[in-house]
Amino acid sequence: MAELFGPILEVIKFIGRPARKYLKYQRKFTDYVDGFKQAQDDLLAKRADIQQQVDDECHYGKIPTQEVKRWFKKVEDKLANAQHVEDKVSKGKCLFRSCLGKLVDETTQALKEVRAEGNFSGELVVNDPSLVAVKLSTETLVGHQVRVRDEIYGYLMGGEVGMIGVCGMGGIGKTTIMKNVHNRLIQEGKFKNLIWITVSGNFDIRKIQEDIVSQLKRALPGHENTTVRGGKLSTMLSEMLRKGGRYALILDDVWSSFDLGEIGIEEPTKDNGCKVVLTTRSEEVIRSMGCKKVQVACLSKHEATNLFLSKVGQDVSANPTLKSSIKLLVRECDRLPLALVTLAASMKGISNPREWENAVNELRSDIHIRNIQGVKDKVFRSLKYSCDRLEKVDQDCFFYCALYPKGHQFEKEDIIQYWMEEGLIAEMGSRKAMEDNGHSILEKFEQNYLLERVENGACVKMHDVVRKMALNITTKIFMVKAGKQLKELPNEEEWGEDLEMVSLMYNSISAIPQHMKCPKFPKLTTLLLSHNSLKEIPESFFEHFPNLKILDLSHNPFESLPSSISALEELKVLLLNGCNNLESLPSVLKLQALKKLRLGGSGIKEIPQGLEMLVNLRYLDLLAKHPILRNPELMSEFNKLEVFEGWFCKMGDWNMYVGQRKELYKYSIFVCPLDPSIDIPWASSKLVLFERIEINSGDAIMLPYDIQQLHLKHCYGARSLNDIRLGDAIDLKGCTVEDCFDLVSIFSSNCDQLKELESLTLRNLANLEVLVGVGVRESSLGTFSSLKEISLCRSPKIKKLFAADWVLHNLEKMEVSGCLELEEIITEPEREGMGTNNDSIEFKFPKLTSLILSNLPKLKGICSENAVMVCNSLQVIEISNCPRVKRIPLLLPQLKVDGEGKLYPSNTLQEIRMQPEDWWESVEWKHPSLNVKNVVQPLLNPYGLVWSAAVGPSSAIYTYWSGEQPDACVIM
Repeated sequence: MAELFGPILEVIKFIGRPARKYLKYQRKFTDYVDGFKQAQDDLLAKRADIQQQVDDECHYGKIPTQEVKRWFKKVEDKLANAQHVEDKVSKGKCLFRSCLGKLVDETTQALKEVRAEGNFSGELVVNDPSLVAVKLSTETLVGHQVRVRDEIYGYLMGGEVGMIGVCGMGGIGKTTIMKNVHNRLIQEGKFKNLIWITVSGNFDIRKIQEDIVSQLKRALPGHENTTVRGGKLSTMLSEMLRKGGRYALILDDVWSSFDLGEIGIEEPTKDNGCKVVLTTRSEEVIRSMGCKKVQVACLSKHEATNLFLSKVGQDVSANPTLKSSIKLLVRECDRLPLALVTLAASMKGISNPREWENAVNELRSDIHIRNIQGVKDKVFRSLKYSCDRLEKVDQDCFFYCALYPKGHQFEKEDIIQYWMEEGLIAEMGSRKAMEDNGHSILEKFEQNYLLERVENGACVKMHDVVRKMALNITTKIFMVKAGKQLKELPNEEEWGEDLEMVSLMYNSISAIPQHMKCPKFPKLTTLLLSHNSLKEIPESFFEHFPNLKILDLSHNPFESLPSSISALEELKVLLLNGCNNLESLPSVLKLQALKKLRLGGSGIKEIPQGLEMLVNLRYLDLLAKHPILRNPELMSEFNKLEVFEGWFCKMGDWNMYVGQRKELYKYSIFVCPLDPSIDIPWASSKLVLFERIEINSGDAIMLPYDIQQLHLKHCYGARSLNDIRLGDAIDLKGCTVEDCFDLVSIFSSNCDQLKELESLTLRNLANLEVLVGVGVRESSLGTFSSLKEISLCRSPKIKKLFAADWVLHNLEKMEVSGCLELEEIITEPEREGMGTNNDSIEFKFPKLTSLILSNLPKLKGICSENAVMVCNSLQVIEISNCPRVKRIPLLLPQLKVDGEGKLYPSNTLQEIRMQPEDWWESVEWKHPSLNVKNVVQPLLNPYGLVWSAAVGPSSAIYTYWSGEQPDACVIM
């Protein structure tokens, strides 16, 4: 029996185990359903946590990992299946609860398993490969371009500068530099997105918006207006910032300023960390958009040569027969990278010396550039964009600048005068208004890099390649051979009938053919022949130019002019200044259109016949080598005159002229009985110079009420300037007095001019004792309160310079030299109220940039022992051969040092000149918190012969030192 029931029992046990399990699903069904719902809730919570973590880590430019993506997909599948099971439970679709309980249990385990898979060990996000910035193709930077790149990069990586403007002329390398910066930023990873937009041409907001969203892999509705699109772009960028996606936006080739907000770009700030960089040819764009200016200059000569050689190829650069031609071609490119690279590419592989010589000749010709590939298409076209954006009248003004020789620095005033007389500046009621307009046009050219600033500020120049471009455009109407070392006129075939302007200035042309075969030139209006060697002009020469308006023959040695010049009835400007040998002038009676006549420095001995009939004259220069203005009543004929330069021999004639003259815009006038010993400056202000004139107290010496500059030289009798009727000079700004040995004081009493004077230059005044004499102490308020510059040289009797109660807050430059008896610069009055020996006195000089004291053997101190000069802006200090000075009382608040004791870059002080060295070692210089002598040691220049331009961009100080009293001291 046991053998029979044993197997039966085993079968029953085998069947019973699942049955018991199913009975468990049946009996505990509710518990299984509760566990199922808990597993659902746990997985949903886990998914939400992971999603939040991904959102937090998924800044702009990041995407979830593939593992995370697969997990989210698996979660979705499991939750969908769980929902299906939940539906069955709720509807009771299973036949037996035990079967349904089994399904619930299996689903619960699946939910728990996928939840456990969500415990990730690594990063949940990775970089989005579709948004990784692409490196831009670019050239290798050379020379200072590397420094400019590093400066821009520093601003981008720093936090202080948000808007950066990279400016410079066309073809100078702005885009190349920014491409290098862009590629370097890719490696850093500071910015999640780098956006490069090339603007160029007409500014199009819609296109810029489209370019930005395209690079962000986004889109904007095309049918919406730019305002709505800007709002959506702003939201897009804000969302990117919220997720930590800082961006750098590079706008290349911007031509006009704009509002970032109109496009949808948020203003870069330190908080959002974004940056905007733009490249432009316009300084006005930089200024108006509030950018940090980064200027790109031309290469140095050495850098230019290296760039050319690196591009032209080893086989060419190593060819010794081409060395001189390469040097000349590089010179013609005038250090402009685009021209250098383009020219090198066109000459690459060419080893024939004749082809190189031809290239040199073509470039030198300025206009006949035929065989050098790329120069016109790439270089000139690039530069021409700047010119094309000018208005037509401004373009004509720009082209006029090309009439000067290559590399020539021309004065702003000169070119403006040409523009005015040419009619390129419209009549505006006064010459001043027209000149102001001219300066505005020049400023526009400078800001757009069509002209280059020259350091002294009075001149500009045109880049050689820009000039070639201008002449290439005007080749049919301009003939420009200025500064070409010509010895004779150009060949007759070069004189085209359509010529309007001819410039042959700065040559060595000595003769003009007696008979020119060329016909008349009815369109020619401007002929510039100045600075040549013309000894004679044929009688028929001017017959070829019947409509000539501007004729410049200045600085030529001819002795006479042909009578045919009298027939130029359209002539508006006749320049004969500097024609030393010219003694007479044909009748000017028919030159009724003449507005400007210059005879300054010429040998003219008599007033030209018919001058009094030229009633349209605006500018008259009669400062010839001889005193030709003998009848001052003549001047009453010129009712339209605005600028006058003249010479009066007699004081009576001068007083008569002042009494009857009309108001002028500018004038420069000599009052001198003999030949003047110095050249008077041309009329750039309102200046009167008295030389070798006896001035006695009570003499009737009149001054124009609007005089701005007064100059006295070798005048005698006067003991102070008060002996002249200074009361008439209500606008006096500058005064120069030299070699007037009777002067005891400059001003014998206080007067209004002491409050308005800005410049005072005093030289070789043997008896000068004080600047301001009796009376000033009773009312010193305002004395020299406007003074900006003072220079006092070789006045051996003066002992004190300034009174302590003079407020000199506007003083910028002070130079005192060779005053043998001078004891103190600032003297305290002997009265109460200025402090005792225990009180500290501060004399404030907030604008003083240059202080020069030299050869003052009796100078005891700059100010009293208990006083200091507070100088916030001082740049240059010189104290040489002042042996009795024991203390330097200068307090310089700008001197600050870092942790290593070195001066911060913000320090304005640039140079200290001390002589002799042993005096410097012994002199005391105290400072509240610094060992000032140690701190400024790197700025010390102990040498005697000095030149420094540290005073400012428009000035320089020259000091000549020979161990004795200086020969000259000049502030320019």
